[in-house]
Amino acid sequence: MADGAATPNYFEGTAIATRYRRARPRFHAEAIERIRRMAGVARFRRALDVGCGAGDSTHALTSVADDVVGVDSSPEMLAQAQPAEHLHFLHGRAEELDFAEGEFDLITVALALHWFDPVPFFAGCRKVLAPRGVLAVYNDHFTTHMRGQPACSRWMRSRFARRFPQPRRGMRDLDEAAAFAGGFRSADRASFEHIVCWSRAEFIDYLLTRSHTLAQIQDGRESEHSAAAWLEEELSGIVPDASAGEFIFKCNLWLLGREEER
Repeated sequence: MADGAATPNYFEGTAIATRYRRARPRFHAEAIERIRRMAGVARFRRALDVGCGAGDSTHALTSVADDVVGVDSSPEMLAQAQPAEHLHFLHGRAEELDFAEGEFDLITVALALHWFDPVPFFAGCRKVLAPRGVLAVYNDHFTTHMRGQPACSRWMRSRFARRFPQPRRGMRDLDEAAAFAGGFRSADRASFEHIVCWSRAEFIDYLLTRSHTLAQIQDGRESEHSAAAWLEEELSGIVPDASAGEFIFKCNLWLLGREEER
């Protein structure tokens, strides 16, 4: 975080990592292809995915890069990741990127920037990114909207938000001033919406992976059982039995290049 205070890690533990791998939307392939087109390259030589989690964002990079490395600070998350040819996972912190100078021509961060300390993170990226390389940051968030069901957004913004307020964390979206201070310049930005189809049980599974609910559980103000039971009762009138809802997500992307020293 920007103030240097320690950021809680709500995603530790095998059970949480397993649910995260199962319940989170898989949109990364579309985001990575958009990044490639925005960067104007046919293919990257070597890519680094920082805060890779369970590896969905890292696997997506194999479609645009010859060699890919994913780094995450959670051993439990990394245990969910599946290595492949020319794809490797390493345990490490975003603020301590232990790689050679200029080793990567693409660095990506998916849904993780708000957990990093920006000063050492951007400094480390500048060191390991090639002079003409690209740093791509992208986030994906549930807009609170469900197609054909306006009650979903009202419920998310009122009852869910009151019971599970957003915990302390850093910036969700890119702070361009922090990036500039770290030696980067803005190159391009874009956004797109995508639909995730979920049953009520699948939607609840997703909500139980959000930091809002995890913070309450880890602080002892909720148990996983009480949170799941409350969500089941609340959502029974929004996502009926034996049906699926179309939930609207929005992905925001930023491309950054190194600001060359004068």
